[in-house]
Amino acid sequence: MTFGSASAAPVKVLVVDDSVLMQKLMTQIINGAPGFEVIGVAGSAEEGWDAIQELRPDVVTLDLELPGRHGLKLLARVLKQDPLPVLIVSAFGGPGADNTIQALELGAIDFIEKPDGATNTLEVFMKHLVAALQRAAASRKMIAAAKQMAQMAQLAQPRMAAPREPARSGKAALVAIGASTGGVPAVQTVIRDLAPLQLPISVVQHMPPGYTQRFAERLATATGLDVREAADGMRLKPGMAVIAPGGPRHLEIEDRRGELTCVLKEGPLVSGHSPSVDVMFHSVARSLGAQAFGVLLTGMGRDGADGLLAMRKAGAETLIQSGETCVVNGMPKAAFEIGAAERVVPLDQIGAAVSQLLSERPSQRIA
Repeated sequence: MTFGSASAAPVKVLVVDDSVLMQKLMTQIINGAPGFEVIGVAGSAEEGWDAIQELRPDVVTLDLELPGRHGLKLLARVLKQDPLPVLIVSAFGGPGADNTIQALELGAIDFIEKPDGATNTLEVFMKHLVAALQRAAASRKMIAAAKQMAQMAQLAQPRMAAPREPARSGKAALVAIGASTGGVPAVQTVIRDLAPLQLPISVVQHMPPGYTQRFAERLATATGLDVREAADGMRLKPGMAVIAPGGPRHLEIEDRRGELTCVLKEGPLVSGHSPSVDVMFHSVARSLGAQAFGVLLTGMGRDGADGLLAMRKAGAETLIQSGETCVVNGMPKAAFEIGAAERVVPLDQIGAAVSQLLSERPSQRIA
């Protein structure tokens, strides 16, 4: 999608925020971004719902802390009716992070924090807002296509068998998962479906500091697995999943005398991110080779593509989420284009695909 094209109609944005100051600020920023236009503002959940029905925006920005009905309730109502990209723009920190994770689980496309006058300056906010709107705009057709494909699959397509526990002994294979935009519910789906296998799992989900701990806690509740935010030196055991902490450190997985160990290393951005999916995938390729599975899910950009290729060259099974089930098909598509993906699998069948591969060739997956 090209933004700012003279021939393309602007992306219509509805701003839902109870602060008049934020309404004016966001309107100014959005109208100044090529290819975007604010078509209305709303100061409450009720006003937001009415405006969505009347104005039919392409993208909605939503503050979660609204008077009366909470923004989460409006989000759930909107997404139940229509696959509309909703960008969360709210003041976070503390308990607010839980609301943000819940919003992403419900299907919000992305989130950014309001300017706080400290690290998140107005200049930083402007940059993040425009970038997030571009991701949301790019996701519009994919969200609609994913909903249509899901409906068709329920009617016509047989589902793969549910994951089953393979016969094995010794150290279990590792599943390494990378995701970005739209990844919170996708990661939850894959980990839930992998839970019966009791495999060790490592995850890099692009997310800022302060959110990955709560993401891990909610995943543990939703899946029944032992899910933790990774710490340096933490041992990764069967039936346990680790989430790379947001911030300046990359997560690597090392095999130390037969024990999988999390290693956190500070370093520059890789593929535009820290933590980076590429860094984790490359470390898994070095440490586990053919014992590992690489899974690349929805996301903007190409983080993870090169690392997934390294995993495939090392003998690992590599899977990417199918484009029609992605919110944004940037990362999986990049991996497919360079030959990194051995299999392209719909989101709700990834767990079954891993189970099938384990059952078919257990001797190559287990040390």
